[in-house]
Amino acid sequence: MTIHIRNIPVSFLIRQSVRYLLVSNGFRLLQAIVVLVALSFVLTGSRIAAIDRFGNRADIVAAIFVTIATMVLLTTLNRRVMIAIDRRFFREAYNAQLILTELGEAIPTLRKTKPLLELVANKINDALHPENVTIFLDDRDVGGYVAALSSDASKAGSTPRSHLRSLVLQYDEALLEGLRKSKLLDSAEFTEADPLSQASGWEEVSVPSGYESQTMRDVRSSLLIPIASNGHLLGLISLGPRLSELPYGREDKRLLVVVANQIATFIENMKLISRLAEEERIARELEMAAEVQQHLFPVGGLENDALEIYGTCLPALGIGGDYYDYFDMDHQHTAFAIADVAGKGIAAALLMSTVQASLRCQLVSSTRSLTGVVSSMNRLLRRSTGPERYATFFLAEFDKATSRLTYVNAGHNPPMLVRSDLALRGEGSELVGVASAPLSLSYKSIGTKTGRGVSTAAKPAIRLLTTGGPIIGTFLDAPYEQETLQLRSGDVLVIYTDGVTEALNSVGVEFGEERLRSTVLEALGLSARGTAKKVIAQVLEWQGPASQHDDITLIVVTVK
Repeated sequence: MTIHIRNIPVSFLIRQSVRYLLVSNGFRLLQAIVVLVALSFVLTGSRIAAIDRFGNRADIVAAIFVTIATMVLLTTLNRRVMIAIDRRFFREAYNAQLILTELGEAIPTLRKTKPLLELVANKINDALHPENVTIFLDDRDVGGYVAALSSDASKAGSTPRSHLRSLVLQYDEALLEGLRKSKLLDSAEFTEADPLSQASGWEEVSVPSGYESQTMRDVRSSLLIPIASNGHLLGLISLGPRLSELPYGREDKRLLVVVANQIATFIENMKLISRLAEEERIARELEMAAEVQQHLFPVGGLENDALEIYGTCLPALGIGGDYYDYFDMDHQHTAFAIADVAGKGIAAALLMSTVQASLRCQLVSSTRSLTGVVSSMNRLLRRSTGPERYATFFLAEFDKATSRLTYVNAGHNPPMLVRSDLALRGEGSELVGVASAPLSLSYKSIGTKTGRGVSTAAKPAIRLLTTGGPIIGTFLDAPYEQETLQLRSGDVLVIYTDGVTEALNSVGVEFGEERLRSTVLEALGLSARGTAKKVIAQVLEWQGPASQHDDITLIVVTVK
């Protein structure tokens, strides 16, 4: 359906038609005169006497021959002259199928929108001869449809880019509302005097703004064709009045609608390609970020004459916010830490790298207490990030000479200290549970520095390390406490993030702390690496085909 808003005076059409008829039919009259002149020349004077010598009817045969020969010559000439006349009046016929075929062949070779718009404008100019062709495209940044191209036949060139940016149709203007109400299936044709002042048929549309009318006047719009896809208006093709001064016909509009559909398909394809390219770029960046993050973690385990430490991290999204670290501060002290940064992805990973850099710098270059280090990191995060950026954090330091462990827990999941005897009771420690060792380990001994063995039948105990303070990055001057424990040969410390205990199976049940305790007790006697791998294997087995929703991070420390 087409909304007609153009009222062309009958007298104007008559004048244009008469002018064309006079020129075209005048040439036909000239053809008739030429035939008569040719006959008069051949059939008069001495020439007719010469023809009569061939018989009584020779003059008739000669007249027929001259007429046919003259008509053949004039027909050839007529074809060329009429083409010139049609071109002069911009009325030559065009091959719509050829135009569409050429566009269809050219579009797959294009990679940018501007060359397509230039090609379309050239094809429209050659076929329909409008005064100008202006193509508006959706521009979210501007909040409207901005002229992306405008060719002016009267000026034999294109409108400067600086002027194009001033030709804008805002989203809320009446013209666009009318096209939307017509479900983007209509073209709109305007009067020459005022493009929108006589918008009959658009009664439900509010009176257009002066700016909209001015935009239409600037491009002398006589016909608008929507560029639409899936109910979304992507742009508009505006055509000025035809140089032939005749209205656009039904076939013209049908051609323009198909061309507009080709533009819409191209734009949608370019958006899809752009999205795919952006997704591919993000994937590459995430892959690189994950590689960088892996280099921030310790390479393999750490082992000396007092400890064996092994850690691992399985990020949920390739790159995550969990952090773990362990390293020798000097020849006597070993530090190990774990953190769970709020959020996931690159933002959490960047905050994790901040935690790592700050921690290593302070522990290597300073002799301050662990509470001082944690307080400093808390202030750093609080001042450099928003309140929604925080981290749970556990930091510990082991003294090889005394086998003492000093730690601070800043809101993190309490690590489990597992000892295979009941000596923890004598230290006044909080016993979370006392469990009989598995039958397979009942008579197995764990080696000690002195060569003595401790039977696993001694009912191992687990203590949670909770002393510390709030998570870091929330309260600027939060207080923190530290605690020191005496460790003995055979002790096992399991430090983990909530991705371990909160791993969900296919029916949404968490792995939980109880299963973690049972797994750790079953692993007594294994190396730190063996215990870590056993725990991870149990978690992944529990998770099964269910998706991993959080980073799984674990450190196991065994005392030799």
